[in-house]
This record gives sequence, structure tokens and C-alpha cells, in this order.
Amino acid sequence: MTTGPRLRVGGHLLPGVLAVALFGLIALVVLNTPFEGMAGYPDGISVTAEVGYALLDFTALQSGEGAIGDTEHFLVSFFLMAVVLDAALDASLVLAKREEAGEVVSPYASSGGSDSGAQPATDGGSELHEDERGEGE
Repeated sequence: MTTGPRLRVGGHLLPGVLAVALFGLIALVVLNTPFEGMAGYPDGISVTAEVGYALLDFTALQSGEGAIGDTEHFLVSFFLMAVVLDAALDASLVLAKREEAGEVVSPYASSGGSDSGAQPATDGGSELHEDERGEGE
């Protein structure tokens, strides 16, 4: 006869409790943050063009009437994002690399045969190549 579900109390609940506490802390910060009205850029000014002028050092085009000055902070964030995304791409390639016994495994290597330089079957593997067929076939 079953008595019903029971709550297992122990150290395995700690990550869940910490996640709930972190969620509560973030919710508290967001709810107590005063959000003011938006401060936009003047009409007719392209932020993308201004950042491009700053990137290519076209100060003559950037310093015109009504232009947005001091867009270097945009460049810093642009370059930081580029470096972080490049590092993430490199890390994903390192993590995706397969290794067996300390050696890199080619994605086209055959896993069952003794020939390590076997080419992949382009027909889905339904036919054997001449060098893979047995004598009785």
C-alpha cells in the first residue's frame, strides 16, 4: 500500500533554493528600479551612420550640424562584442571536437572497419566499395 509522495530533504535541494533566491533578488532589484522616460536621439540622425563614421574616422562627416558627437563608446561596445562572439565561436569549435584516446577523430572516419582512411559512403552505406567486399561476394 502506498502512503503518498514524500519530500526528500537534503543537500540536493541547495541549487534549487539558490536559484529561487537569485530570482527573488533580481525581481526585487527590477521592481525597485525607477525607469524614467526614454531619451532618444534627434530626428533625422542615423545612429548607425554616426557609428560608421566614427569607426572609419570620418570626423568631417560626423561633426556636421545636428550630428551625434562622441560615439566612441559605441565603438568600444562594438569591439567588445566582436571579441566575445569570436571567443564563443572558438570555444564552441573546441568543445565540438571529438577525441578518442587523446587523438582527434575525423568525422568521416569509419568506426567499425580496420581501415582508418576509409572514405564515407555517399550512397548512405547500402553498397560496399570494391576494397571492402569479401571474396565470396
